[in-house]
Parts: sequence; C-alpha cells; structure tokens
Amino acid sequence: MSHPRSFDEIVNHQVRRWEMESEQGRPAAPTVALSRLPGSAAAELGQDVADRLGFGFFGIEIVDLIARETGTQRDLVAGLDEHVRSTIERYVVDATKGRTYDENVYHQQLVRTVTTLGERGLSVILGRGSAFLLRPERTLRVLVVAPREDRVERLAKRLDLSTEAASDHLDREDADRLHFNRHHFHVDADDASLYDLVVNTGALSLALAAELVVEAALGRFPQLT
Repeated sequence: MSHPRSFDEIVNHQVRRWEMESEQGRPAAPTVALSRLPGSAAAELGQDVADRLGFGFFGIEIVDLIARETGTQRDLVAGLDEHVRSTIERYVVDATKGRTYDENVYHQQLVRTVTTLGERGLSVILGRGSAFLLRPERTLRVLVVAPREDRVERLAKRLDLSTEAASDHLDREDADRLHFNRHHFHVDADDASLYDLVVNTGALSLALAAELVVEAALGRFPQLT
C-alpha cells in the first residue's frame, strides 16, 4: 500500500526527532493528547501547538495509517528498551481484553501505535483515545470544544454542505465519537474532569487557545523549557 509522501515525511521526521533526543541523553519527553468535539478546529489547534513546541503532530488519519502499517510500527518501536516495550504491550493487552478476534486486530494495532507515540514523547496526538490510554504523569490531556453553531458552520464550510446537512453530519460524528470511547475505553469522552485543560475555540482565537495549551505543557513539564 502506498501513501502520500507527506505521510512518510511525518513518520521519518518524528523518528529522527527521537533519535536526536536519545543521542543527547535527554529523558523521555511528554506528550500532548487532544480530545475534541467534531468541528472544534482541534486539528488546526493541534498543528499549531506542535509547531510551537517543536513536536510532531499526529492527527486521526495519520494514527489510523500507522496502525494499519506493520512496517511503520516497527520503525516507531526501533530503539526502545525492553522495559518500554513491555509497558506498551501491557497497555495493548489491558485495552483489548474481552474483545472478539476480528475487533481485536485493528484495536491492538491502534493501541500499540498511540502508546508507542506516547511513550516516546515529543508528539501531539489528536483523538483515538490518546487522552485515556497514555500515562497521566507524562501527558497533558486537553479537551477542545466549541458551541454547536460554530461547529456546524465550520463543518458546512469544510465539507461544502448546507447548514442542515452539516448539522446532521455533526450529530453522526458526535455519536460515533462517544460510542468509540465508551466501547473501547469505558469513559464519557465529554467529562471535563478527565482532562487537565479544556479550551473553547468559540470563545478564544485558535492562536490564543494554542498559546494556553503550550503554557500548560511548559508549566506541567519544565524539562520542555
């Protein structure tokens, strides 16, 4: 299966980032995990946060691609010590207990991808349960929200839909997201108490929201300064 060059560049650049940190003997860096209401501009926010911190940004589509690519997963794991590898595999086992085989195959790969990115750090990860899978002591967990009317407007513009069609689309995305997290992680993804920070992109500009997330990351993890 072939991917756009941008996919390979994202992964290769992240691997080089980790190699440089390892060569300099720095401790494992933290991760920013974003959960979001659909249409809240979380992808744009996440990319801005990653750029400001010098991290790699892994949106939902990129995480899914990595989860389906065995060779790419091997590249991400290369160089990890046995303790970290064991930690990742423990997360995989715990997160997929009680699943049927067919369901397990992809979910195992997804959990392995997210936890590998989290254990290696220097990443901003959007969705796919990252806020619930990764270790809280090494992760800034952020929920990105916006008023419904703002989200409908964004989706209508992005997908070139009428307001009514965008509203229906949003309802489906909201339901799918909540179902995914309840089914796989047994959480209500909209529970603000599960996060370290909630930002409202309807009340704040994306630049200000990104600045708040970066400040929170630097405050929680002084090694980033």
